[in-house]
Amino acid sequence: MLRLFAFLPLLLHATTAALVPARWPSSEPATRNLLAGSAVNCLLLPEAQWSGAFVKAAQQKKFTVLALVSPGAPALPRARRALDLGFDGVVREGNFPAAESRPVHDALRSASRLFVELGLRCRIPLGPEAPDIIGTFQGVWAGINPHEEGEAHAAPSGAPWIDTNAGFLRFVRAASSRTFWLSATPPPKSVVSLARYLQMIADPAMVGARWVLSFEPEFFGRLVQGETRAVKDFKRMNQLLAFFEQHRQLQSLPPYGQLAVVADVPNGALLSGSVLDMITVKHTPVRPVPFKAVAPEAFDQARMAVNVDPPALNPAQQKVLKDFTRAGGTVLTAPPGWRMPEPRPDQITTDAEEVKKLDQIWKEVNAMTGRRNLGVRLFNVSSMLSNMLGHPDASRVVIYLVNYSDFPVDTIAVHLLGKFSKATIHWPERAPKPLAPYENDDGTGVDIDILESAAILIAEK
Repeated sequence: MLRLFAFLPLLLHATTAALVPARWPSSEPATRNLLAGSAVNCLLLPEAQWSGAFVKAAQQKKFTVLALVSPGAPALPRARRALDLGFDGVVREGNFPAAESRPVHDALRSASRLFVELGLRCRIPLGPEAPDIIGTFQGVWAGINPHEEGEAHAAPSGAPWIDTNAGFLRFVRAASSRTFWLSATPPPKSVVSLARYLQMIADPAMVGARWVLSFEPEFFGRLVQGETRAVKDFKRMNQLLAFFEQHRQLQSLPPYGQLAVVADVPNGALLSGSVLDMITVKHTPVRPVPFKAVAPEAFDQARMAVNVDPPALNPAQQKVLKDFTRAGGTVLTAPPGWRMPEPRPDQITTDAEEVKKLDQIWKEVNAMTGRRNLGVRLFNVSSMLSNMLGHPDASRVVIYLVNYSDFPVDTIAVHLLGKFSKATIHWPERAPKPLAPYENDDGTGVDIDILESAAILIAEK
């Protein structure tokens, strides 16, 4: 029995990719009933709610229960207390002293329990010694950001300013194979609409990460009381969560696209509103290439590349890009002296001065890409973002679509590069629907009649 008990936590390490987390602000046993039929299978319990009885009962219902530790008293004694209470692991969320990480990690590893680090963006551990699950609490609240007068901001790209975490998450996914959680909480003293909750779920899910489902206190109170509207909205959130989990295997496909962006932490890759975000707002498929990944195979699929910090590459890496151009590829390098600063500990988005700098390079990127189809072109999608996945042979491509407005979008045109004979659209709100491909100048077109929150288009040759 003791050997079996010691073995079970090891299974948790092997299934971190299957954990669907939610911040659960109550240790009342009855609140677990709210999750009946939900895709959520992992509860993060704040320290004020720690309860051995709750942990045991939740584990009997097949939940993974993690102790949530916030900055304050030393983390190691609290982590040990969590182990004594039977938690499956510990989540450190917030700005902790860097020296505290290793002792906590070692204690949890020796006990075969999970360690989750949700710290500062600028300290996201991307190396081989990273915790079981990595992430950050510093996220923007996804959606279209209104101007003070009620009009949408415009990005350097000219499109409406969409607050998104997708750009920096694309980079993290390229730089690390670890499961990634974003634990941003609802803006304080705000009433969050259902549409904004759905956008926050879909924003990281589109690029293979997960948002730690978190509720504003007023909503959770209404949910516990069984208020009809709250229960209905929660069912809708669970519908979207389940949709992304049902298609999770698609995230094993590599990013698709003929444009590569060579960038890393020192030049803004962890900031929202970076070069990656500017490109994806234009719905150009893009593949981030971290410095350590600059090798010939990283550009096998590419026709174009953007190098945002040429002096940061060593001679061997610079030779890779030279060989790429000799083979017919196009490389855009940042202007001399142009460099995005490494993010400050309190910074998660580009500031006004950095946006001006980005505008300099964006004009060059836009001129280089023009109206070329580098994998897919999308039309009538100004309130949307997308992510394209697929192997280099493009025999099967997948396009995630997320709507950041509060209203459905209709009459969407998708122009795929190459010939495809079959296309299917998957929605969370309805059954999958085959689409009728048609020939166009890019290769293949399909039309989507309606999109509410999110969708996944799968096209096959």
